[in-house]
Amino acid sequence: MTRAVAAAPADAGPRVRAAATAGLCAAIRRAGAEPGPLLDPLSVSESAIDAEPLSWLDLAGYCQLLEQAANRCGNATLGWDLGLAQGGGLLGEVAEVVDTAPTLAAGLAMAAHCFAALQEQTLVALEHRNGGAVLSYQIRDGRILRRRQDAELSLGALIGLVRRTLGPHWRPEEIHLEHDAQGGRVWPASLHATPVYGAQRVNAIVLSGQALATVMPGADPCRQAMALRRIAGRLREQRQEDFIGLVLQQIRDALVDGKPGIAPVARRLGLSGPALYRKLSACGVDYSDLQRDLRRELALGRLAEPSVPLTDIALRLGYSELSAFSRAFRCWTGLSPQAYRHRGFAS
Repeated sequence: MTRAVAAAPADAGPRVRAAATAGLCAAIRRAGAEPGPLLDPLSVSESAIDAEPLSWLDLAGYCQLLEQAANRCGNATLGWDLGLAQGGGLLGEVAEVVDTAPTLAAGLAMAAHCFAALQEQTLVALEHRNGGAVLSYQIRDGRILRRRQDAELSLGALIGLVRRTLGPHWRPEEIHLEHDAQGGRVWPASLHATPVYGAQRVNAIVLSGQALATVMPGADPCRQAMALRRIAGRLREQRQEDFIGLVLQQIRDALVDGKPGIAPVARRLGLSGPALYRKLSACGVDYSDLQRDLRRELALGRLAEPSVPLTDIALRLGYSELSAFSRAFRCWTGLSPQAYRHRGFAS
């Protein structure tokens, strides 16, 4: 189940367009299950999604839906499979912006700028590096902890989008994942030869300079301008970013960087440490409580992955050594991490 740290009111969280579920209900049925019960927590029906693909769904609920669907289908690569198969179909008018751009690089840069029209509090960025570029994707609300399927679906959709131009056999130079790329994990056949790096700062695909320079066969500045005008209207429907969710995500980033103190988090938010304390206090929240709760929930999730060593979990949560993590975990649960994992509570 997707856990929510310091949960906000149900109507305050980030949202995603219903079009992001394209193909999901059919995949669930192919696995011999019915999608209705999985959709119920989102208070939406399959027919409503089909009729209104631009309607909003709760993003945390959507991520939970993907995780539960993967479990129900017995398919650990459900996100990859859906993303690669649906490609630009999941991205709507953002895909049209790419298809009508003069070059692939220009299209992907514009897609990154427009992505917020499809999903709130989400980073999509194209960063040119070493003659190529890194196309990044990351949910920026730290409340949403279990996001493996969403990350893989989203990267799969971006790969599928590029393949519309470069062909079905194109693959990125590298794939980076926030979560652990477990040994022995099954990958889609079309990505087998791609180097995959887990436990990274963000999810990303790396593209070569040659791929980025590709001239788009459907380049059409007039069509693109029309799509951009429609997207500008969608962007006006966005909610303001939730401050607690942003702080939690910055704490998560700081843990990955091995800098769990408040000062690095405050700097990322353009604040001093005391100013961040005051702003959180005005929200009725204490920084140390946020960090403790986030560490606990991340620890519980990572213990569910038996291939991840306990020492790695400790380091990724900002602890200098396993013993410090073990002491904290025992305070949270009354058990050592090893005993918790052995007893199957994390499954």
